[in-house]
Amino acid sequence: MCPYDDINAVFDDKQQFVLKKRIVKLLNINPMYNISASIKKIVFVACVVCVAQGLTSCYKTSIQVVPVPGVATPPPVHISNWTRLNSLGDTITVLAGFNHVIYAASNHNTLYTSSNGGETWTSVRIGTPDITITAIQVFNDQIYVGTDNNGIFSSADAGRTWSNYVDGFQAYNIYGYLVGYPVSSFAVKDNILYVSTMGNGVYVLNQATNRWSAFNNNLPQIITSYNVFKILNTNTTLVAAGGINGTFYYYDFANNQWMETLLPHWGTYVNKMIIDNEVLYAITTEQKMIRSDNNGVNWDYDTADLHVSSILNYRELCAGTTKDYVLTVQFSNTAESGTYIQQRDKNVAIGTSWATGQQFLNGIHAHAILESDGRLFLGANEGLYVKNI
Repeated sequence: MCPYDDINAVFDDKQQFVLKKRIVKLLNINPMYNISASIKKIVFVACVVCVAQGLTSCYKTSIQVVPVPGVATPPPVHISNWTRLNSLGDTITVLAGFNHVIYAASNHNTLYTSSNGGETWTSVRIGTPDITITAIQVFNDQIYVGTDNNGIFSSADAGRTWSNYVDGFQAYNIYGYLVGYPVSSFAVKDNILYVSTMGNGVYVLNQATNRWSAFNNNLPQIITSYNVFKILNTNTTLVAAGGINGTFYYYDFANNQWMETLLPHWGTYVNKMIIDNEVLYAITTEQKMIRSDNNGVNWDYDTADLHVSSILNYRELCAGTTKDYVLTVQFSNTAESGTYIQQRDKNVAIGTSWATGQQFLNGIHAHAILESDGRLFLGANEGLYVKNI
């Protein structure tokens, strides 16, 4: 197999770019997921991609493609107390809820909506099939959809027609390809809509002109700090999980600039974040939970019984109505492949266990979880699952 101690010894820059795109498509991974957190894992998966795509070599090492007999096992309709909804056959990568309407996005360009707790669904296609939806927001009766390469789409008529805005959200890379800055999240504060991107910082919407403009005041002008994984309204300010060297940012509205703070461990960064009653919870590239009750100025670890995985994985966070949820999704060719769902009540003290009522869904690779009107919805490679709570 490929030597994966040094990615640069195996793939050149352009090959790395192409392979990472293939990893996203092959594993149905949302582009927002931190597939670069461990460079060894990236190259290991890249080697799997080489096999799956039929490539004859991994730069220095040839790979012999061996066909695997058998028929793919269909996803389970029922697992534990979850039921898969047959009406949504797509991979579901994003879930959001606004005003008792549930929004579920596929890994292509389909947006599903339900206004009756998931009993029935309608769907609409946005743009072209190569579009991946990465974020959803309803703001002033309009639907806003962020994408991985095609900027932001908005609809003022419940999804019947869409407008597309790409200025500031696309650029030509060093290979001459027009690529997008993936939209990672939306946030609303004081009736103003903001959006974070991977590679171009934060943007703000001018509602009068319906145009987006940069909101990067004092955000360090280097590409890593312009990678903003998440933006949130804490009620007192905006916070941004940006940079990759232990940095974090909150906005000083009095002086109109982003202020930098530090995470507990240098060289790490936050790639998932929620807010619970003005307390921030975040997952770092240490794969640990941290929390802050002062807009990210100070942080403490809060990892009691959080599942620890030694195999390729990613995490997702969700703030529900009654509980906060953590997904740990593992990729493996063993029985450990699947999703751990952990939870705990909201507003609890630091050090409270995350493991109360935890579940492991074997063979289910989830991307998002949403609590809505007494039901839990789980978006996964295998479709959309639901259970009553």
